[in-house]
Amino acid sequence: MISLARFILKGHSQAALVAATMAMLGLLLPPVAWLSGATVALVTLVHGHRSGLLVTALAGIGTGLLAYLVLQVPELALYFVLLVWLPLVMIALVLRQTMSLVLCLQLIAGISLVGVILLYQFFPDFGEIWRDSLNMMADDLVARSEGSMDSVQMQVVVDQVIRILPGLFASSFMIGILVSLYIARWWQAVLYNPGGFGKEFRAINLGKSTALVAMAIAAVASLVETDMVNAMLLVVFALYLNQGIAILHAVFAGKQLNAVWLFLVYILMFFIPHLVVLLALAGFADTWIDIRRRWVA
Repeated sequence: MISLARFILKGHSQAALVAATMAMLGLLLPPVAWLSGATVALVTLVHGHRSGLLVTALAGIGTGLLAYLVLQVPELALYFVLLVWLPLVMIALVLRQTMSLVLCLQLIAGISLVGVILLYQFFPDFGEIWRDSLNMMADDLVARSEGSMDSVQMQVVVDQVIRILPGLFASSFMIGILVSLYIARWWQAVLYNPGGFGKEFRAINLGKSTALVAMAIAAVASLVETDMVNAMLLVVFALYLNQGIAILHAVFAGKQLNAVWLFLVYILMFFIPHLVVLLALAGFADTWIDIRRRWVA
């Protein structure tokens, strides 16, 4: 990974090559696409927004050519330019100038919330686009369940997913941008400030103002049963899950626990959804009770 970061910083063409290649590989293995975004973010963090925009342009051309040759879908490059690379150039520029991960998190969450509102206002049938695919997945699950799942109940689940799909899309966008930004910041720290990113990440606290906004959205969601507000609540959840994970890292580092246990917690998150909810709640509660100070001291 560090060798890859050094290769990226050798020049614009090298960075564009990595960004385009990782974007295409991400179609087969989605997490790899985070490295594509991290490439553009790293160039912006180290060399500024002009270099970030130049790499974005070159990577867009490269991705368009590859997508045309392999899939005959050159417009795929627009997805990465508009929804991955350009947002990361902007966020990385903010981080470069302010040195504040918290501000970047707030900005990304704000963009995601605005995205939810725009999707519901201008693309009210956004979820319906995916109905056929979701129905196929539901039918497959029912068939594999050998009678333990009911098709009617699965259809109810599909309907619920479709209703909050803009929120899922926005929260997924937010998580993807954050992971790419974190990878880029970690690369930068390893190359120029060893250990700096770990301290920066473990200290994340979104503050009381953000918490009050989150509480307002949660209150509206409890009073007004609308899909848009529920979708916005998903973005808030993803935001505080991030702070919860930061607390987790701070506690493990403060107690000098073996990293294997931290890795185990990450594995358990995939199998125990309640653990994810608990981390998000811990992230929110930390705003008021400073969990890190109490547990790490």
